[in-house]
Amino acid sequence: MKTILQSKKFWRRVLLTVLSFAILAGIVEIAIHHYDPTRVVYRRLKAPDSYLYESIDPELRKTNVASLIRPEVIDNPEGTRSRLIKVIWGDDGYPDTVAPTKVETDTQDMFLGDLPDGTKLSKLIFDLGLGLSSWPYLARSPNPQNRLVIYHHGFGDPIDRMSDFLSALLADGYDVLAINALGHGGTLAFVDSDQDGVLPAARRSRKSNIFHQMSHFERPLKYHLDPIVGALAYARRNHGYKSVDMAGFSMGGFLTMLSAAVIPDIERSYPIAGVYPNFMRRGQEILPDSPPSYPPLMTVANHLEMFVLGASGAKRAQVQVFNRYDRCCFNGIRSDLYKSEVQNTVSKNRNGGRFEVLIDESHADHRISDFTTQAILQDLRRDR
Repeated sequence: MKTILQSKKFWRRVLLTVLSFAILAGIVEIAIHHYDPTRVVYRRLKAPDSYLYESIDPELRKTNVASLIRPEVIDNPEGTRSRLIKVIWGDDGYPDTVAPTKVETDTQDMFLGDLPDGTKLSKLIFDLGLGLSSWPYLARSPNPQNRLVIYHHGFGDPIDRMSDFLSALLADGYDVLAINALGHGGTLAFVDSDQDGVLPAARRSRKSNIFHQMSHFERPLKYHLDPIVGALAYARRNHGYKSVDMAGFSMGGFLTMLSAAVIPDIERSYPIAGVYPNFMRRGQEILPDSPPSYPPLMTVANHLEMFVLGASGAKRAQVQVFNRYDRCCFNGIRSDLYKSEVQNTVSKNRNGGRFEVLIDESHADHRISDFTTQAILQDLRRDR
């Protein structure tokens, strides 16, 4: 009998020990992968070098940032903008006639995730040519303030992962025009890039990616910007907004920055986790044949000059957001290298403008946090 009791005690201790280790492992798992404060510490300890999160590589400091911003960007912004427009759309210029081929009003599609009660959704379907299509969603706030925010999503997670951000905008009275990057949200990215046989033989490919093989396409940037231009025109034509602002995440952040540079109607722009200039990019931020490095675009205006264009002018501002401990990309404090110089350049514009950088230290993910959401909402509020 005593032996049996001892055996039971032994196995009870074993079970308690196993449960204790399981609980401890669960706590560690949550702390490292799900709890923001400890995740930040974990990312910092795991960093391969101090330049990822804590400091700036001395090699980057050798670049003379001031010399990269040409005076004509302030002296003649419309001239620079016109040349950018020509790179994107050619001699035809800014495309005033882009329109959806079909509009589905009052759609019940849950593509954007869980939105506030009373939100009305319309789906705008665009045929872009080459077999490419895009379907932005116009979400109308249940408490409309006659203001529009364009949101451009990037790569990776589906757009419904940003429903908290979109919901916060809608709850605050902004209508939202939500757009996916091509190749995401059910749209195509790989298409026949030369259906009309106009490209030189060396640049032809049966199937090419509109984001990562841009050299295979004739004027590839228009396919990325046409949905923005066309959806914005539709929204303004039908609802007459008194202001238009734009936010974008990751690659959507770059397209937000580019849109603000070429579309003066966009007053405030918020590129989030996606717009370091090419000379300071590292790792998977380097995209050699994609929009951020497209040579014809960079010949007209580099990233810093487009920052200036997007931030300069009456009622205009650009606030860039970087997740300092981002597990993916565009992390650290590299923006310190150019922030002051861009601010100084924007201050020279006779019509005004504002440029700011926000470093989000609240988490260690590639996402839009509550901290960033509230900061953007606060910056958006004006003339209310």
